[in-house]
Amino acid sequence: MGRIAALRCPQCGWEAVTDDTFACGSCGSVLEVQMDLTHLTRSDVRVIRASTDQTLWRWFDFFPVKSRGSVVSLGEGYTPLTRCRRLGRHLGMERLYVKNDTLLPTGSLKDRSNAVGISRAVELGFDTVAVLSTGNAAASVAAYAAAAGLRSVVMVPAATDMAKVIQACASGAEVVMVDGSLDEIGPFYREAVREFGWYDCLSTNPYRNEGKKSYAFELFDQFDEHVPHWIIHPTAGGAGLAAMWKGYQELHGLGWAHRFPRLVAAQSEAAAPIAAALENGNATVEPVAAGATVAESIRVGNPSALGQRALRAVRASNGTGVALADDEILEAQSLLSRMAGVFAEPSGAVSLAAAIRLRGQGVIAAADMVVCNVTGHGLKQAASVGVPPEHLQIVEPDLDSLRKRLETTAPTEASANPESEGQP
Repeated sequence: MGRIAALRCPQCGWEAVTDDTFACGSCGSVLEVQMDLTHLTRSDVRVIRASTDQTLWRWFDFFPVKSRGSVVSLGEGYTPLTRCRRLGRHLGMERLYVKNDTLLPTGSLKDRSNAVGISRAVELGFDTVAVLSTGNAAASVAAYAAAAGLRSVVMVPAATDMAKVIQACASGAEVVMVDGSLDEIGPFYREAVREFGWYDCLSTNPYRNEGKKSYAFELFDQFDEHVPHWIIHPTAGGAGLAAMWKGYQELHGLGWAHRFPRLVAAQSEAAAPIAAALENGNATVEPVAAGATVAESIRVGNPSALGQRALRAVRASNGTGVALADDEILEAQSLLSRMAGVFAEPSGAVSLAAAIRLRGQGVIAAADMVVCNVTGHGLKQAASVGVPPEHLQIVEPDLDSLRKRLETTAPTEASANPESEGQP
């Protein structure tokens, strides 16, 4: 069983006395779950890794869910870790890997958080779960709530891609579209959670934050207990970075992992407060006004809940941050599809864009083991990919027509063999 030692504030040390307290009663910070792992020994890692469970729940003892009977699972976790040899050769990275979270149940990394967070909601006796989201979390919360038999209320900015809204609606969520950006809607959402007593599935919930520790556990397992040199993560509020670092700390504390990866916060330059703090050597993450960007899923200018923890995690890992322009992001999205067969939404491809930038700058060495977390499926924002008009032209069903058509759309030698292009 998962043994919760405490809900503790990492800022001032204050501890909660009830399981449903999420914020520090002294300084207001989001609390952090402290797990009791003292019962685990070196032999347990062999038992865990030999398990036939192909979900993140293989690592049940590391998550804040007390009973396996409370687990709400859609088969999340253990997504492919693929070595991208062709893409790696093109980019000058000998050991480039993609952690393909486009294949999670609802198509994004949010399933890692909500599998754990909503399982805990079941244990705590909530009947309604809620989230404010640019779309991916909305779809995920709706799906896990449906599986658990809970009511779900999801708020989304009015400009949210309709594919994500439809996905949440399909799972029975009560979708509330609100005028304004994610940051602007935040106060209204928090007021509604307090007023109606909903279970909050944002990063202000310490239980759901634990779900993304699963990146550390899965990579540790899939790499046969080795640790990559770099893990690059698309970053909005910082929960993924903070959680991964916590997961590796737990593995290291048990003596299972013998070193740490260097973490990279990959952000859109339109909303890059964590990358800016890292670049400028700032002690704190200062909020910014989020601008327009094709990477809509990570468009967060004020990561107030966990931004500071993400900053500390990246610095402790001797990592860095990168702010990417839209053209870099779209080029990475295209390369990922054309050379590795992974179709990501722009936000999910930000990690590869950061890898390209860092390799070009010489920060990442050619022989470094690099993992790009690809966090959302391309079908969630399919309009970001342009379809050449000639591909939509109708041809007659005869070989001459087909031959003419293929002659007009055949790729050039350079685009057919991208390795022939210059190294980025």
